[in-house]
Amino acid sequence: MTAPLPTANDPTLLKRSLDALKDLRARFEALESRGREPIAIIGLGCRIPGGGETPESLWKMLRGKVDAVSEVPADRWDVSRYFDADVATPGRMHMRYGAFLDAPDRFDPYFFGISPREASQMDPQQRLFLEVAWHALEDAGLSAKALAGSDTGVFVGANGNDYLQLQLSEPDVLDTYSLVGGTNCIIPNRLSYLLDLRGPSMAFDTACSSSLVAVHQACQSLRGGESSTAIVGGLNLLLSPVVSVAHSKGLPLAPDGRCKTFDSRADGYVRGEGCGVVVLKRLSDALAAGDNIWAVIHGSAVNQDGLSNGLTAPNGGAQRAVIRKALERARLTGAEVGLIEAHGTGTSLGDPIEVEALSEIYGGSEGERRPCALGSIKTNIGHLEAGAGIVGILKVALALKHGAIPANLHFQALNPHISLDGTRLFVPTELTPWPGPAERRYGAVSSFGAGGTNAHVVLGSVESSRPEAAPRPTKAVAERAHLLVLSARSRTALANVAWRLADHLSSGPGQHEPLEDLCATAALRRTHHNHRVGLVVRSREDAIQKLRAFHQGAPAMRSGPAGRPGRAVFVFPAQQPLSGARLESLGRDCPVFAQALERCRGALQLAAGPRGGADSVGEHFAVQVALAELWRSWGVEPGAVVGQGVGEIAAAHVAGALSLEDAARVAARCGALLTKGTASPEALAAERLGLTPRPTSVPMYSAEGTELDGEVQGAASWSRCLRHPASVLPALEESLRAGHALFVELSPEPVFVATVMEVAARQGPTDALAVPSLRAGQDGLEALLESAGALHAAGLGVRLEGLLAPHQRFRRLPLYPFERESFWFKERPVNLRTSTRGTSLELPLAAVRDTPPEPASRRVGDVRAPVTARQAEWAALPERERGTRLRSLVHTEVARILKFDAARLDPKEGFFQMGMDSVMAGQLRNRMEQQLGRKFAVTVIFENPSVERLSRQLATFLVPPPAPSTAHRTEATPSRLMPLETGAGADSIADLLARELEETSSLSSKDLS
Repeated sequence: MTAPLPTANDPTLLKRSLDALKDLRARFEALESRGREPIAIIGLGCRIPGGGETPESLWKMLRGKVDAVSEVPADRWDVSRYFDADVATPGRMHMRYGAFLDAPDRFDPYFFGISPREASQMDPQQRLFLEVAWHALEDAGLSAKALAGSDTGVFVGANGNDYLQLQLSEPDVLDTYSLVGGTNCIIPNRLSYLLDLRGPSMAFDTACSSSLVAVHQACQSLRGGESSTAIVGGLNLLLSPVVSVAHSKGLPLAPDGRCKTFDSRADGYVRGEGCGVVVLKRLSDALAAGDNIWAVIHGSAVNQDGLSNGLTAPNGGAQRAVIRKALERARLTGAEVGLIEAHGTGTSLGDPIEVEALSEIYGGSEGERRPCALGSIKTNIGHLEAGAGIVGILKVALALKHGAIPANLHFQALNPHISLDGTRLFVPTELTPWPGPAERRYGAVSSFGAGGTNAHVVLGSVESSRPEAAPRPTKAVAERAHLLVLSARSRTALANVAWRLADHLSSGPGQHEPLEDLCATAALRRTHHNHRVGLVVRSREDAIQKLRAFHQGAPAMRSGPAGRPGRAVFVFPAQQPLSGARLESLGRDCPVFAQALERCRGALQLAAGPRGGADSVGEHFAVQVALAELWRSWGVEPGAVVGQGVGEIAAAHVAGALSLEDAARVAARCGALLTKGTASPEALAAERLGLTPRPTSVPMYSAEGTELDGEVQGAASWSRCLRHPASVLPALEESLRAGHALFVELSPEPVFVATVMEVAARQGPTDALAVPSLRAGQDGLEALLESAGALHAAGLGVRLEGLLAPHQRFRRLPLYPFERESFWFKERPVNLRTSTRGTSLELPLAAVRDTPPEPASRRVGDVRAPVTARQAEWAALPERERGTRLRSLVHTEVARILKFDAARLDPKEGFFQMGMDSVMAGQLRNRMEQQLGRKFAVTVIFENPSVERLSRQLATFLVPPPAPSTAHRTEATPSRLMPLETGAGADSIADLLARELEETSSLSSKDLS
């Protein structure tokens, strides 16, 4: 039955209507507030001429009035060939100066999983943006893991394509990667691809305003909820003399190579290079995440000149309109702004038009009259064109943070067509303190595109949006052990990471920052690469000493490439328990341990009854279970357990075979029997303990190496706990044979750690690692952190947040030290390992082709080809020699195809993580077929994507199968190859990979030798 409609006399109608209106108004205000929410700049990255590779070094440049302009370097082009002072001379430029980066050809493709072969064809702008964006993300404290799969957007301003033009002028050098490597839209797309970012990924080309337009669009995306984080950049590189010839013919370049912005001598601009990147979040999100904030964007706007005096002529009216719109969105007046980073190219026409518009809006004052500075970073580093706006953002953000306004260079006398009389505008010629309190600092940035697209952004200090955000004094904490984790993509880079951090702690900002904050930042706000080290430090001085020692290669420092070790084996010895002061100290430092210990003691007390008392067996059990709980709280879960003597009780509980109550009964009864002196196996077997055995959740091994079934472990089964503890060697050997590589011993001091490593060395696993929980004579927390750091270095997914001391906030750490090498489309050196020698079984390079000798299907029937002479030669070799030569051959061919320096090729790393694609995979398969004289299944590369795995798989193909019996002709039994071959299923993943590989491997390509 439907409810009756309300009548006019219904006393609740008015209240419900008012409530509905209030709800609608609240929703509207929330939407409006979100649309105007300030945007926090949480990360900065840069590579600027003059040494500006970090925000700190860029600020040092600006503060020091550095002029980064120089003559065109010889590695760009021959100035004498292209220069002519007469602008009218055909094919010549009157430009001989610019602001240039050092070595734009150098890049670290290995860090990003890009093959050197592809890197050579990539526009250096793509490479530059990847490195600078990574540094900006590090500065923001955002790891690759935190960003993967997120709606993070990438917005880039770019309009130059010199590198592609250089390649197009030499068609013979073009290959598969040239077009994608030279297209500007790929600059943001490649970062989105590499980091698995799912938000918008867009390139903007509005000429000189490109990157500021990108900032505006990123803010809109954030406020609209389309992105939660935005990476915004702009860049420019000057690689082709032809493009500069074109600039010289149609654009006002200053003959002396200096932007003399606002000056009476202004006669044009100078071209510049560089890259800037900012990382943005909504302010509320940044504050909630505890992000460090450089500055806040309050408002932005973009418009167009429309029909004006000319397509490329500046329009003062449009400039006024875009400035007013940005201020309106920021809810500010022009009188509140204290620094304007002008477009300021230093042209005799553009500067007066721009300053006239700025004077009208920013020149007046309302109430208190405070000066407002006019400046342009172009006087330091020239005009970065598409990157000009973003470097203006960097300058203003740094000025807001430091409370000072940098000088405007090359200013002697004001342009006679500019008047600042009666305004509050001035041109600073020295570093000037920013007047007024931090919460009233606002700045603005302008960029005007040559085609009429204008952008304006208004920024403020973080205090301008949140006055209480002023830095608070740090609180001193009691000295304790801390785990400092570092990582890199190579051992050399890891040593350099350590050195940089030592410098940061000794002479950089880190000397004034709490050690616990630095350790928390390294653990939670940095990407953990494969090469890792965990250092336990107690003070800043201790950290510096250990970082220096690690850089020097101290042998005691445990580090290494992280593998995929799976879960650890928990080993429970029959050793006597931890007690006394060490136990109390560990309980204070590790609350999880203390709580678990109390639970176990409570269960033991309940099991022993009112007349029972504490005994060594019960305490042994309680301490081992508490240690296991502590490790599990840190993310170290057991993959198997090994128990010895009374240690089997805790092992059974951790494996799931006994509940805590049942395990406590066993421990209490064993302890009672031992106390009475009747501790015989028969006595325990006669007990009725009322146990409820359960299946184990992980394998449980007795000391004898037997895998125990938890469901049949009754009272009689635990009689072995009372026997003399047996050797655990059989259990350790069985665990290693089962594929386990990590072992954690749960005891007061190491008992079996050395034994594990000895057994592993005999059985062969070179990546085995055994660590103790505690060490005699060492602080308990320190010992645990050392072992946790070793497990983290081995690649185990340790929950690092559980290992950290209480900390106040995250800090900025030194940036990653890329290992750059030269990559250029004309030079493709192949540096093979000096230890790799050709054998009589290898074909000459000229005889090896990347494409199949003839089209052929790679289905199952083709794989079972007759044994060739070359295959027979390989099969005749002794097994060990065959394996060695095969690994060397695969290593050499993979390095050749990827264009890797073979010394840097990790035989365990995946091909596709090193930049291999389906084209290269097809070429590798074809080359190996020719070298070994045998055809392979089409998916062999995809199924075995590393040198080690592929070598092992190929080795199985080189021994011919035994001849079939003539007496009993039966269907052939599939060999180990069969799971790798494509079957008849039409839509299997293997079939899809197979079809793609067949299509790509048949493409013609150059001989890679």
